[in-house]
Amino acid sequence: MESQHIEGTRLVAQLEQLPAAAVPQGSSEAVEWLRNNYVALAAVALIAGQLWWKAHLLAHFYFRQDDFRVMDHALAHGFSLSFLFTVDDGHLMPGGFALAAAMVRLSLYDWTLASTVTVVLLAAASFAMLRLLWLLFGRRPAILIPLAIFLFSPLTLPGLSFWTTTLMWLPLQLAILMALGSHIRYLRAGRLGHAVAAAAWLAAGMLFSDQGMLVPVLVFALTSAYFVPGRWLAGARQALRACWRAWVMYGTLTVAYAIVFAVRLGTSVQGPGKPGLLAGVLTLVSTMFRVSLVSAAFGGPWHWYAPGGDYGYAVETAPLTQICWGLAIVVIGISLWYRRHALRAWVILACWILLADLGPVVVARVSSTSATILGLDLHYLADAAPILALCVGLAFWPVLGEEDPYRGKLPSRRLLTTVALVAVGSFVASSIWTGLGYLKDTSSAVTRSYIATAKVALAKVQPGTVIVSEATPQNIMYYGNLDKAAVTGQVLGPLAPRASKILFSAEPDGIIRNLMAFDSLGRLLPAVDIGAGSVQPPARRGCWPIATTTTIPLGSDVFEYGWIVQLFYSGPATAVQLRLGTGARNATLPAGKHDVYIPVTGAGKDVILRNLGAAPGACVSKLTVGLLYLSKTAYPLPFYPVP
Repeated sequence: MESQHIEGTRLVAQLEQLPAAAVPQGSSEAVEWLRNNYVALAAVALIAGQLWWKAHLLAHFYFRQDDFRVMDHALAHGFSLSFLFTVDDGHLMPGGFALAAAMVRLSLYDWTLASTVTVVLLAAASFAMLRLLWLLFGRRPAILIPLAIFLFSPLTLPGLSFWTTTLMWLPLQLAILMALGSHIRYLRAGRLGHAVAAAAWLAAGMLFSDQGMLVPVLVFALTSAYFVPGRWLAGARQALRACWRAWVMYGTLTVAYAIVFAVRLGTSVQGPGKPGLLAGVLTLVSTMFRVSLVSAAFGGPWHWYAPGGDYGYAVETAPLTQICWGLAIVVIGISLWYRRHALRAWVILACWILLADLGPVVVARVSSTSATILGLDLHYLADAAPILALCVGLAFWPVLGEEDPYRGKLPSRRLLTTVALVAVGSFVASSIWTGLGYLKDTSSAVTRSYIATAKVALAKVQPGTVIVSEATPQNIMYYGNLDKAAVTGQVLGPLAPRASKILFSAEPDGIIRNLMAFDSLGRLLPAVDIGAGSVQPPARRGCWPIATTTTIPLGSDVFEYGWIVQLFYSGPATAVQLRLGTGARNATLPAGKHDVYIPVTGAGKDVILRNLGAAPGACVSKLTVGLLYLSKTAYPLPFYPVP
């Protein structure tokens, strides 16, 4: 077995070879400290560089699509159990919903806050990975390779730009790494407290993602493969007997979560579906492995497809994608040639991808969404980044205490060091290039500007204004997928100051003095009822008196639809029934001169008003049967959108 302490860097070796007079006596302790801690220093430097890089990426992103829906629901329902244990889009994630509820109460739509929380979780996961590698392999410089793979993997790049998914995969990553670390300490020390800590982390992972149910299986696979000598199957039986108390705890948690998930799934709008045609499943498998996973493992995919502008999908880049497949075969082949149990690591990685990442997509997505697009969406593989890094490490280096780990003599240390430096440097450079390409091909500026502009508009609009609640622009939230959650009343309503008494209405109804609507840039403009207007009223009075029954002809016929009728009314208070074809609505008209809006569904060439009150003298000067559009003559509020 390799020694735990390996010689320092070339610089340290050269310093030690200098004559004693050339090395100041006071520096000897610093040199010794550097020789003993250079691996930790290099690891911390990698973590710091990764955090700076990902903070730079996050500064260019913003909330999108489902992010607003989750925040709006969190704001409306708070920490209620019914909300926290909602199965949303096939996922049970009470931890993520609790975190969202806490954040929106601190500051709504605050990307800086969201980015800060993300960076903190990234830092925690990074040090958890370093701790785990340290426990597995010791302080050898080789741990810097899987650490770099985990830190800079492009698998997490699209997920960072989609905050709702970050609430799932990032805490899950942290839980996986911490649970594995505690379990390894349990295996080596035999203290049940470490197993209890591992169980607590497993429970935390399940609270943030249903994929957490598979983490105990991962823990068992790693235990039987690398912590029990002999054949894998025999090791599995021995691991079951030796660690039965841990497996009982882990299994109990998993069964309990599965029961809760099954019960709550029955209340979900979207349940599991059929995988659909076999061709779609095969396309998904091929695309996810061939284009997404393998290319990302080498720092790809380098190019992105961003149909919505703010989110990117991996693009097959010839011949780089094909070269990655060749490199993958070479890497796996070399590991199998030298490392006795390398195959076990690759099997564990493949099983995790198939069960945790591919399986849920096949069940819940492939029958309703393009299999190719699903396969190119890297956020489905974000949770696999630590598994990939760990399995690469296990495929090449033995865990502490492992006997006879290699099949033959290894190449010289100089050659291994050179290859490792070139490989890690190329991977990090390629990953950064991929990240820069993602920034170039995607942009959240439009969404960020829309929300900021709407916030300014709501702060400046007159108190008591009624705003038409209608579908948001598709780049903000796509109404076709998100339905009633994708309307301005839901998304922008929470931004209105409480003291302003601003109202949002999908169908303006009653007396409204100031009716406005948002444009595609987030600015407010007066809403105008445009459609079929009434003909000229009788010249004697200049209006249509509302008698027992009054028929007001329209300038043109209207077809069957849900219309907004705008009445220009004056007179005493009364009640009327408005009829358009077969559609009818009752309305109360207060005394005075008012604009009254009455929604009605109907068709015809005239409007019939029936006076239900006893007061005479009510009169309608004109009316319009139409739909609400933004005014083309008024100035928007604010005049310029917020950049």
